[in-house]
Amino acid sequence: MKGSGRWLAGRRAGQILFPALFVIPTLMLFVYLLFETTKLSREKIREQFAVDSAAFIQMGDYTNLLNRTAYVNGAFPYRIFKEAWDCPPHAKYQLSDETGEKCPFDMMYGAGDFPKLKSDTAGSPPPSMDNSGKWEIAFDPSKRPEFNDDPTSRQDKPLLDMITKDDGLKVMISWDDAIGYYKFYTQVYSLLGTVEKSQWTVFDRLTDNFSFFRKSYYLNANVCDPSQADSCGNDGVGYGAYSTGFSSNRLKEGNNFFMHYVLKIEFFAKVYTGATLPPYYLGQSDPPMDMTSCPTCNTNGLFQLATVTDSALDQLGRGYDVFQGWDAPKNYFNVDFNKLVQCQETSRPCVHALITTQCPQLQDGSHPNNCVWPNPTPKYQTRLYP
Repeated sequence: MKGSGRWLAGRRAGQILFPALFVIPTLMLFVYLLFETTKLSREKIREQFAVDSAAFIQMGDYTNLLNRTAYVNGAFPYRIFKEAWDCPPHAKYQLSDETGEKCPFDMMYGAGDFPKLKSDTAGSPPPSMDNSGKWEIAFDPSKRPEFNDDPTSRQDKPLLDMITKDDGLKVMISWDDAIGYYKFYTQVYSLLGTVEKSQWTVFDRLTDNFSFFRKSYYLNANVCDPSQADSCGNDGVGYGAYSTGFSSNRLKEGNNFFMHYVLKIEFFAKVYTGATLPPYYLGQSDPPMDMTSCPTCNTNGLFQLATVTDSALDQLGRGYDVFQGWDAPKNYFNVDFNKLVQCQETSRPCVHALITTQCPQLQDGSHPNNCVWPNPTPKYQTRLYP
């Protein structure tokens, strides 16, 4: 009996071979499927990371330009002229009818020479605006109506009365002081114009071929040959592929980005004669100073501010779409995912990112996402959405 039991047990042990013929191949297929799925997912994740990084870096150029332009438009001239001409420390000028005094800061602002904070307090230092979502800095609306809103075209002022004829008559300001104000005024705005032109030139070159996007994508995706580095990421910048991408919404000077200038400047002041009566006469800069040919000026004139159209800023706030196509790797099952899964924008598998630069005034109905002008507020931030 013992011998018979051992014989039966041996026969039962062989029964495992039959189901193993099905189970083991199935397990092998599962392992291959898991491996191929992981490989495909890894490639997609790498592509998504590369596109997110590239889009964020490229949009950083826009954020920098908009914030720096907001500073040049508002905070810089306001603080510079307030420190130089406010009273105190500057002395006020007597009115010629001896009815009061006038501060040069107020006189120049009233002539439309520069913008100031609407809540500015005479004789007090500029307030901290770090916690303010809107910096209400503006020109005198009656003197510079062209800048009461966001210009849709270049607004050059043919002639700026830096010191008006009315102030020249009523304020006891000498000709020598007026010349000093003129020199300082043109020096400041020439410098601001140089700064703005330089930062626009850098931005224009970086977005000419969207080199930051391409280089970042090239380094992180590792799918382009080194000889193709300059063309890597063509899908992502969206040349002709879709209307809400980088290329179709590129900022261009004269189209949706404008720099505004003053062409000529004149001023009025009292010229002292040295005689007893009359001791002075009203002097006028005649002819007006030509700002297109002065040694420190731009050939376009004396810079005043730079603006971006509401429509361009609104699109930046809603975001640029980035659809980057990629090629799925071959797999053990010979399934061609490049034909099986195709994005409409790229005609092959793709990853997507929505990249924006947004400011606190995003929900302002009149000027959505416009913190450049009016109310220049340098608080744009780059945000990435899925």
